[in-house]
Amino acid sequence: MTSTTTRTANATMSFSKWDEEPGWGPDAPLPRLAQADVAFGYEGDLVAQGSCRYSLSYGADGRGTALGFEAIEGSLDGVEGGFVIRHEAAFTPDGVELSFAIVEGSGTGGLAGIAGSGRSTADHGSQSSPWSLTYELPS
Repeated sequence: MTSTTTRTANATMSFSKWDEEPGWGPDAPLPRLAQADVAFGYEGDLVAQGSCRYSLSYGADGRGTALGFEAIEGSLDGVEGGFVIRHEAAFTPDGVELSFAIVEGSGTGGLAGIAGSGRSTADHGSQSSPWSLTYELPS
């Protein structure tokens, strides 16, 4: 019988690349759509690199939403492997609230079978933010 262990991992998430392409040009009227390719790095309980593709919607009031998928490869609490997370973000003029969930069946290496979800909050203009993941891993 397989048992699971529930843990919480904390890390600092930072982005080293944010390449955004507006859907209809940078001067298109709001609301406006865009896509972004983003490279993330993680330090802490998660030591890893991630590659994410976002679809974004900007509103005229400075608020918006983003949906994306990120492939993460590295070490989580000392276990090597990878997984994919689905991002859902809401942003305001004050900052960004991100929630995410691990895509079922996406774990590889020692992280095969991983499940979980987490969140991160960032101020606008900050390149790094605290990141927390509560996860289960078969043992």
